[in-house]
Amino acid sequence: MKTNKNRITLLMSLRICLCVTLLAFASCKSCKKDADPENTLPPATQTGANTFGAVINGQAWVPNGESTIPITRPINGGYDVPNKVVYLRLYSSNGVNMYLYVKNVIEPGRYLLNKDTSPRPTVINPENYGLYTTNGATIDDPDYNYITTSQITGYVDFTVVNPTTTQLSGTFEFEGIDFPSGKKIKVTNGRFDVNQTTRPQ
Repeated sequence: MKTNKNRITLLMSLRICLCVTLLAFASCKSCKKDADPENTLPPATQTGANTFGAVINGQAWVPNGESTIPITRPINGGYDVPNKVVYLRLYSSNGVNMYLYVKNVIEPGRYLLNKDTSPRPTVINPENYGLYTTNGATIDDPDYNYITTSQITGYVDFTVVNPTTTQLSGTFEFEGIDFPSGKKIKVTNGRFDVNQTTRPQ
């Protein structure tokens, strides 16, 4: 009898240990999922929701606008239909901004960011580029301008290009270099779903 009781006690202890282990594993898995920066980005929709986001060197980034006078909205620009140019300008209150400039956009597909160019408005008619900028506040925290080149490249995948409604949806990735410092940036998991005709002004 005593042996049977010991076996039952052992089995119960093993079951409890197994349950605790499974709960701990599930909790750990959930934490990892929450720690994934992509989980904090807006979903990659195709409805004209006026959303934008990306992962910058492993950190999620979503533009929230600037409290300037007048206020700078998070998402500016869009689809210049007559000239077939997409120029998206994204602004954040912490001085981090992003720009996507793509020419000859007439239909969905992949458009490369792989030319040596200067951005607008430095030049009137630049080549395609992705640009990520930071505005430093002090001499120890200078401005950085990370732009794509013919060697440090990227792409924009348009999934929706609608010249009637100006809706643009898609994903993008690029690397950029700040020439004065030689530093580089990596932008991944980029997504946008914009419609300038329905965007709040």
